[in-house]
Amino acid sequence: MSHRDLHLDFNEAFAPQQPAGISEPELEAATPNFIQVHRALQAMHEIGQVQFLHLPYLDEVLDNVERRAEELRGSFDNMVVLGIGGSGLGAKAVEEAIFGPIFAGGVPLPVKRLYVLDTLDPDYLSRLFDGLDLERSIFNVVSKSGNTVETMAQFMYLYDLLKKRLGPERFRRHLIMTTDPQKGALRQIAREENFECFDILPGVGGRFSVLSPVGLLPAAFLGVSIRELAEGAIRMIKRCKGEDIWTNPAAMLAMVTTLLAERRGRKNLVVFNYSERLNRCAEWFRQLWAESLGKRYDLEGKEVWAGITPIQASGPRDQHSQMQLYAEGPRDKMVMLWSQEKFDADLKIPKLYPEIESLSYLGGKTFAEVLHAEMVATEQSLKESGVPSFKLMCYDADAYTLGQLFYLFEIATVHVGGLLGVNPYDQPGVELGKKYIYGKLGRTGSEEFGATLARKLKDKRYVV
Repeated sequence: MSHRDLHLDFNEAFAPQQPAGISEPELEAATPNFIQVHRALQAMHEIGQVQFLHLPYLDEVLDNVERRAEELRGSFDNMVVLGIGGSGLGAKAVEEAIFGPIFAGGVPLPVKRLYVLDTLDPDYLSRLFDGLDLERSIFNVVSKSGNTVETMAQFMYLYDLLKKRLGPERFRRHLIMTTDPQKGALRQIAREENFECFDILPGVGGRFSVLSPVGLLPAAFLGVSIRELAEGAIRMIKRCKGEDIWTNPAAMLAMVTTLLAERRGRKNLVVFNYSERLNRCAEWFRQLWAESLGKRYDLEGKEVWAGITPIQASGPRDQHSQMQLYAEGPRDKMVMLWSQEKFDADLKIPKLYPEIESLSYLGGKTFAEVLHAEMVATEQSLKESGVPSFKLMCYDADAYTLGQLFYLFEIATVHVGGLLGVNPYDQPGVELGKKYIYGKLGRTGSEEFGATLARKLKDKRYVV
């Protein structure tokens, strides 16, 4: 394997190293179930289903996105993505990993800026719109369904704002749609008003869409190599094709987490991330894992209330806030530590105060050394506290690494869904919430849900 490959270390998730971990015989006994799930996934992939696995190979799409992004870079300084959940998280994850959370630390400032509007907070949005140079901004409206409440509310406001500020003809060049190729209100609007449009394959859900135009166009606009993203993804797809769980990282991740959840009651997965540049990637993972696996019913319609809850933590800051709960709280957690080996810059601690014993040991160390020691100490503390853990080890946080990371978790998530016997591609719990939103706001056909909410809002018995 290349030194640039992602690695997973499961030593502290297995007995006897970790008494609360799983055993090799348990893993071997569960392997036939995994092989059945894996073969079904591969068969579906080969006949053109499981479309997210095809995305890195679509050279025509990559060519088109690269060409159009370069043109946009010549005309605009800002890309504003109107999108929520999977429509925006991937783009922000790529931006922060490549350029850093504050665009510093030895990484060149990006020439272009990206804003993702994943909120309806009117204070936030009004200040952003007031501060943006609309003439130098391109607005990318992203919604697979074309009906997303938050996104369409933002679009309707911006449509009116841009038309008033830029004129009834010029404003159109500032709007791009990214949506389903055939269906939905956004596609209808694009057809009727001749807006430029990028397609999301019908079989690719939002949380699996990061290497579709949803994530590729913002990344390319920022100057990120989307070819390297695709190469990293293809590398991971190839590593995850085999049935040998000891050489397939997605298989091991799926098997270990499922067994810890089902056999050891570890229903909460803490992502303890020790790379500031990967914090948004952890947010992206949190949505992928939660929305894909949290299901009331299994594939046979049986009520199962399945799922493994992802919890986001950042090292070392959360060693001083959440660690106490993980170490001595309920025995319902497993921890996945994320580490980054290569940093673009490092800082050395000067040898000050040698006479103070509690400080002298720090002199001459680098921040990277201290950060690594913090993670190793957390790992050992978890071990001695009886909390199973494992590590995701990244060499870098570049585009090639991100392509691997996205596809490791996407493939593993689908495998976990199969092992739990649930559909990882739907989100009925989210859809129910949408129906109540429609009812509250008076959408035709949602009157029943509106009436239910109206009754609920009249109940004041327990308001203090």
